Amino acid sequence: MGQLRQAFIDMVKANEGVDASNYRQDLLKKRLAQDFPQLAFHMPTKRNVCELVFAETLSKDALVDMLPDPSGTETTQSSELSQTDSDNETGRTKCPTTHEDTRTLYTVALFLKRLLSDTPGMSCPWPPTSENVNVTESQTVVPIGLYNLLSWIIGSTEEPTLDHYVNIDDDVHLKVLSVCQDIVYLASKGRKQTPKSLALGLTVRHLTGSSRIVSLLNRLGHCASWDTVLSLDTSLAQLTLVEVSHHS
Repeated sequence: MGQLRQAFIDMVKANEGVDASNYRQDLLKKRLAQDFPQLAFHMPTKRNVCELVFAETLSKDALVDMLPDPSGTETTQSSELSQTDSDNETGRTKCPTTHEDTRTLYTVALFLKRLLSDTPGMSCPWPPTSENVNVTESQTVVPIGLYNLLSWIIGSTEEPTLDHYVNIDDDVHLKVLSVCQDIVYLASKGRKQTPKSLALGLTVRHLTGSSRIVSLLNRLGHCASWDTVLSLDTSLAQLTLVEVSHHS
């Protein structure tokens, strides 16, 4: 599916002179399914195999049988069962790592740490209003590298790029954006507020009025502190009074 999307981008560029690199893969899939009903889509269970697109005359089972084993070796059902039993006995899944793996992960961590350090956070004047605490503004405080890495980790995309935010489903996009904002807030030790940290704290205060719940969410890194939420609420009230006085 990734190769098909790239072919689509190239064709649009060649025929219409338009950059379609931001066109989401799920939207392309819907258009293909609608315009070409003879196409079939199959998502393999293995994460390292892309989604497959083929004509319906070729069954999914036949196509899967034609795929090579990613490990390069054939395994029997009995060996798979014995391996599963062995894993259950040890109580954990074996995941051998090498010194090279550790060094790679550490290098990635340092790269992301630098990105987070360079992220300016919210740049709007205080107090931020509803125009500053929406999904669009949330994306501006999240580094592309962090967002894309989490999207790759959870298997939402296989698009290897750092030039732009990868395209994933809208519902997953909100969750990834939420986790990314928590990381931005945590990495700055609460000095960089995010739309989520402010909006969630203010919403919970208005719904419950409980300082304990807000403080609990703050300790877990999900929202701003109770004092910050109170300051925001007071500033918004004062801003409203000023606007009303100007209109009166």
